[in-house]
Amino acid sequence: MSKKAHFNPKSVTWIISLAVMIVVCVGVIFGSKAIYDLANKKYSEPVEIGFTIASTKDIDVSSMNTADYNVESVQEALDADGNTVAYIVTGTALGYNQESPIEMSTVISADAQLVCGIEILHQEETEYLGERISDSFFTDQFSGRYFPLKAKGSTTTGSPIDLIAGSTISSQAVVDAVNNAQGFVVENLAQAEAQQ
Repeated sequence: MSKKAHFNPKSVTWIISLAVMIVVCVGVIFGSKAIYDLANKKYSEPVEIGFTIASTKDIDVSSMNTADYNVESVQEALDADGNTVAYIVTGTALGYNQESPIEMSTVISADAQLVCGIEILHQEETEYLGERISDSFFTDQFSGRYFPLKAKGSTTTGSPIDLIAGSTISSQAVVDAVNNAQGFVVENLAQAEAQQ
């Protein structure tokens, strides 16, 4: 009696089902990454600042909630035609040196969507470490970034900023201060414009 190979149709169905499940899983993984990348594309690279500041004028912030955002003063930045193009928010942040706050200014686009630049005005952070927050390699990375800002590597949504190794407290304080400045503009100046 000759032996015939036994064919089990259930084994073929199982293999096809497994192959379909693998293809679907790979599609979901790559599809969700593509959707995530598309949704967060604006945060990945800095954009060009599309205006020039020709003049500034002080804004009276005495009746605004400056203490909530550590804001000291605000200037309205105007282009050559007198249009508001940005706000220059001067404020403080507590870094590693709790005795002497970091004083800085942040230029925020008029629509409060974009950081146009920052400047560290005064700081007394740790020598050779925290004091590097004033260096251009750190401050230049803020220009042209969409809000909110976040530390690079954070899982939250936002534009990633490389914190300075060895002085993460100081550099994170700067990131937080820039986000605070934007919060102040959104809450106070955007409402004032809407009422006019």
